[in-house]
Amino acid sequence: MGDEPGQLFTEPDFSGCAHMTASAEALPGSPVEDATDRYRLWVRALFTHRARQAGATDPEELARQLHLLYDGAGVSARMDRDPSAATTARTAAAALFDAAPKNGTAANPGQ
Repeated sequence: MGDEPGQLFTEPDFSGCAHMTASAEALPGSPVEDATDRYRLWVRALFTHRARQAGATDPEELARQLHLLYDGAGVSARMDRDPSAATTARTAAAALFDAAPKNGTAANPGQ
């Protein structure tokens, strides 16, 4: 994930995460719930992949932490009308990556 959230958050018509908005009133088992669940799994898989590439000893836990930051940045950008939320979340994510125990097998250190 590049700087897409940061760019999106600065758009004048940004109204929050479409998946979050859609899921707010989705019925259990509905196609909307299924689509939003698949999206969340995709995001978590992306963060898990990045954590694994970084050599994290527990990539699933680091991915969970990153996912919470990602969600929080989107909510803050919308609810607080704070387009800088992506920058703040990126700084926090870098700190999480730095603090995460590593197994010494990072694929591309520094990325």
